[in-house]
Amino acid sequence: MRERQFPTVLTNELIYLAKMEEGGSKIPLIALPFSDLVEETAQSFQALAIMENKIFQVNIQEMVIIRGEEQALRKLVSILLDNAVKHSLLTLEKSGKTIRLAVENTVRNMSAETVSHLFERFYREDASRNSGKGGYGIGLSIAEAIVKAHKGEIKAALLKDSVLRISVQFPARSEY
Repeated sequence: MRERQFPTVLTNELIYLAKMEEGGSKIPLIALPFSDLVEETAQSFQALAIMENKIFQVNIQEMVIIRGEEQALRKLVSILLDNAVKHSLLTLEKSGKTIRLAVENTVRNMSAETVSHLFERFYREDASRNSGKGGYGIGLSIAEAIVKAHKGEIKAALLKDSVLRISVQFPARSEY
């Protein structure tokens, strides 16, 4: 049964990625309560963290509004949190004309070279990061396409103490 799911899931993810890359700038963007969306998405990961005895911190500024497509933004937050294992921190804040979303987590044996490839299709970092959960190496490519479709930027950086930070910046608009 799982063998049949693999091509279907991967095919669906590749189709979604292609649609975001080709027509992402044409998706309808509406004013959304981004704080609520991030909070709701994070709740399912909090339950998983508790079950796996992991630390998961959430710091979400209230009343952050974004122009975007709801399902794509939910997918973005899910991808970033799904990639973050072990100790995780999720932050959402608005400062001036920028909305910042960041996910930090501890990693083992990750090099700057690995970080430079994280958004490439089918790239899979070392096994210590994915904890044997598998994956197709396409999630962060999809995240990048979603961010670009929303006129944002996504970056990955390796910080001190073996912490990987994936940060997203979206323009904050005042015409809501």
